Amino acid sequence: MTGILEGLEKCLDNINREIEGFKKRQMAGMFAAGLLIQRRSQKLVPVERGKLKASAYTRKEATQSVVIGYSAAYALPVHENMEQKLKGIKRPSGLGVYWGPNGQPKFLERPFRDGRADILETIASYTAGKSGS
Repeated sequence: MTGILEGLEKCLDNINREIEGFKKRQMAGMFAAGLLIQRRSQKLVPVERGKLKASAYTRKEATQSVVIGYSAAYALPVHENMEQKLKGIKRPSGLGVYWGPNGQPKFLERPFRDGRADILETIASYTAGKSGS
């Protein structure tokens, strides 16, 4: 009977090790997908001096999740500015025009919505152990 219990313990240890490995690969995939979204988002941020673009971040959370965002104080109002009243007007600083060069509202939301297939593929490839883990 002792041999059966030892075998069962080894089996459970192996299963638990696999579960932990899966969680680590999944988190790596979510982080890679977060960086993908961040990179695509930064291409849509309106740029004058680059502070907003440079404030982008992607970080792992303890709750097996990833947070992507912008830390500049004005990020949210710019992100939600659907009216773009000043679009194309020269900036007082002389550095281009408002909403230029490729600036869009919803600059963080759009890459997430438009890139769902790529995001899921990235997470799946890491989880399956096929990419960079």
